[in-house]
Amino acid sequence: MHSLKTLIEQSRDWASLERGRDLFSKVADVLQHTFGIESGMFVYRKPFVHGVMNAPVRVYEPWGIGYSETELTRFIDDGAWFSGEDYFVSESWLPAEEAPPVWKQVWLDAGVQYVGAWKLVVKGSCVGAMVLGRRTVPDEMDADMMAACAIHVSLVLEMLVTRRIAEHASCHDPLTDILNRRGFEQEFGRMQRQDEGSLILGMLDLNEFKGINDNLGHLEGDSILMDVAQTLRKNIGKQGIAARFGGDEFVFLVKTESENIEAITKRVMDWFSDKEYSVSVGCATLGQDGVDWISCLGVADQRLYERKSRRVVLE
Repeated sequence: MHSLKTLIEQSRDWASLERGRDLFSKVADVLQHTFGIESGMFVYRKPFVHGVMNAPVRVYEPWGIGYSETELTRFIDDGAWFSGEDYFVSESWLPAEEAPPVWKQVWLDAGVQYVGAWKLVVKGSCVGAMVLGRRTVPDEMDADMMAACAIHVSLVLEMLVTRRIAEHASCHDPLTDILNRRGFEQEFGRMQRQDEGSLILGMLDLNEFKGINDNLGHLEGDSILMDVAQTLRKNIGKQGIAARFGGDEFVFLVKTESENIEAITKRVMDWFSDKEYSVSVGCATLGQDGVDWISCLGVADQRLYERKSRRVVLE
């Protein structure tokens, strides 16, 4: 009971952490310095990774082991965590000799005689294991304490994942999964704090989008909106950000060292030149056309509609 009380007292700030890695670092410190666990690591597959269907299994925060995170992660490339079977955990202490050959050598090199692996669970699914090593014979209460610790870590992990999902949803458009207006504003502030390059803000909308919905149906319209979003995200890449503000209204921000708004406008238009639909684009330069993103948005919007009007006249 005293050990459980100690664990709770020392874990008061765990739920306020933002990343799983930070949590594992805190837990490792408690296990090592409070409970005397000589060696250990966390094997974990992130259950929520935006844009990744199957996040890789990785080793985090090893201690008392003569191998790095990268080296240990290579041992589990085939999915084996501890016993050689996918997602298997012992939930008890076992002699290190019973570990798979590659793991057995890891533990023996560290002077470990007993190894235990306790599962980490998020939303009902096993997402990893807390794998620990002892150089002396552990008692039965020790195993129960480690099981309680793993349950506690799992609960905190679930809180972190739930928070991350909620944060993502609050900043992203539900249809296209690119940034919404709130997310754009946050990312704009981050990019504005970077010193190098100029920021060019652009607006894009679909030509005759109402006709697309009326003639082809809203499902086809949604499909086109998703294609616009993917095209912007793919081509902008790490050079900037893209967002959907609503309807067929998209906004993007590009950092450049040499290109002017005419070059950026043409480049964006070229991304859509082979599509079955057409778009109109208007751009503005931060600091020249406006002092903030909202004033630049107004200038970009005006230039977009000037281009759209010229297109109608040409047709």
